Order: sequence, then C-alpha cells, then structure tokens
Amino acid sequence: GRGRGHRTIAWVTMHVERPSVTIPEELTRRARLVATGADEWRIPPAADAATVILLREQGSRLEVFLQRRVGRMKFAPGRYVCPGGRVEESDVWIPWRGPVDEPFPIADGAEITATYRALTAAGARETWEEAGTILASTGDAGREMPVRDRPDSADADFEEWLLANGYQVVGETLPAWTHWITPEVESRRFDTRFLVARLPDGQDAVDRGMESDHSSWFTPGEALDRMRSGVMPMLPPTSDALAQLADFDTVASVLAEAAQRRPCPWLPRRRRHDFAPGGRPYEIGRAHV
Repeated sequence: GRGRGHRTIAWVTMHVERPSVTIPEELTRRARLVATGADEWRIPPAADAATVILLREQGSRLEVFLQRRVGRMKFAPGRYVCPGGRVEESDVWIPWRGPVDEPFPIADGAEITATYRALTAAGARETWEEAGTILASTGDAGREMPVRDRPDSADADFEEWLLANGYQVVGETLPAWTHWITPEVESRRFDTRFLVARLPDGQDAVDRGMESDHSSWFTPGEALDRMRSGVMPMLPPTSDALAQLADFDTVASVLAEAAQRRPCPWLPRRRRHDFAPGGRPYEIGRAHV
C-alpha cells in the first residue's frame, strides 16, 4: 500500500473463532483477482489505526469495555468493538512521553502515523472521543499523577485540553496487544494495532453516542459466549483479542504480559483453492515487515 514499504506474507492456518458467515459474491470475486494477481482489483492501502482495549476489575472479574457501532457506519456497522480509529498526522503533536523502542513492526518508508507515539496518542484521543475516558497523567516518570479533572465540554479538543492543563499521554500505559490488517478485498482497510489500558481510578467509560448505540463492560468469556450465540457480532480481530485475554484474572497481569509483546501483523486472505460455497472463508497470513 501507499507509504507502507514492502511486506512479505507467510500464509499459515490460524484458527480465529467466529460465527459462520456468508461471504458476499463481490468479495469472493475480488479474492479470486487477488489470488491470481490480476490487475482488475487494485488493493486499497491500509490506513494506520489504533484500538484501545480498556480494562477494569470488578471483584474477581476482569472486564473489557465494548461498544456496538451504529448501523449507519461504513465500517463494521452493528459490530461490537473497542474504542479506536484512524491515526491522524496531528496525533504526533499530542503531549506524550514514552519509550524509544517500537513494539510494532514498521515497514521501510512508513508514514509517521505508524509510530508507537502516534498510535498511543491516537488511541488515547479516540478513547476520550468515544468513551469519555482520559488516558493521561501529569508529572515526571515514576511520579505520574492521574487526571482528576475533566474538560468542560464533551466536544473539547483533546490536544488543546492536555496542553492547557499540563497533562500528557504516557506510552507505557498503553502497551501492545495484537496487530491485524483488514483483508485486501475490502474497500476500507485499516492496519490496526490493538493496545491495552487500565481504566484510571475515579473514571468510567460511557457511550458518547457518536459512533455507537450501546456500550457496556463484559468479561472476555461473556463477550465471546454472546458472539457465539449471535447476540454480539464482532470482527475476528476483536474476538481474537478477547480470546487472548480470557485466561487473565487481573489488569496487572495483562499489562505485564503486554509489556513483553512484539505483535506480528495478521492478514486474512481467501485461499486460492477454496472459493466454493461452504469452503473455509479465510486463512490468516503472518505479514513480515
């Protein structure tokens, strides 16, 4: 894709739990074109995006915050997702402090939006815009103080408010979890890095009503059970991220695991020999940068 550098794809079989789905004929046609290398379908570039898996503990329960996207959305309408969205170039100007290493791979020639600074800043911004939660603090490293006040308006500019109050996004509080790229047959594609974050003390997450019409907290197991029953539809990257959380009991244990991760991107693609009705919809490729 544009500005992404070169990636090679090692195609492997990876099981990602999802309800059985009917692949639209147009996507099947595009998949054939991708598999055969035809020029009729030009694969759209995947925009850098960040998703924040917001975590909290309720008693002995580890819970995640999920939102159902409204039906009018062009991407994933009606699906349950975590707060997140496209990374903007302006996100690199959000006040930030963090590590110099990059937990996610960056291709040669990648845009600045692919950096960990931009990804974590965008994740914090999107979490404020979609869930009303402020993932920021003040103070020097090791002496951070969490945000205690809030913008006067829900429409307040996140960057301007942080600057005015001396707050900053701390990269280490948003460690890497997983990394998925939208299939090449889709018209709207995202190169999405999933981050995990603790719900700050004294704050909550709410449904801001701009891109979602229902929000709540669930244990990973509850959310996956509801997905299996068809009550909570979600895309494979979301269900995969939840499945990887299912064995954890505390936010601290998740964050400790995430701090050690260097996620490799996964890219679903239809298998060349399996376009018949009832065939396995996708295999998952590990994309090496």
